[in-house]
Amino acid sequence: MKEKIILFVIGVLIGAVISTGAFYVYTTTNNSNSSNTNSTQMNGGQPPEMPSGSNQGQPPEMPNGNSTESSNQ
Repeated sequence: MKEKIILFVIGVLIGAVISTGAFYVYTTTNNSNSSNTNSTQMNGGQPPEMPSGSNQGQPPEMPNGNSTESSNQ
């Protein structure tokens, strides 16, 4: 019975080491891939700019069929 308990504990420890190693490889691979596809990296290290337009800061106008004025009448 003592040998089975020792074997179980050794199996749990080996499983934990394998799981930790797999998680480390996954996160390292995932982080290196995401930094290569980052848009700020492709723009020379500068953050992307907002598009310029005549109505900066204003939301777009609603179509005539969905306007709040026509629904109140």
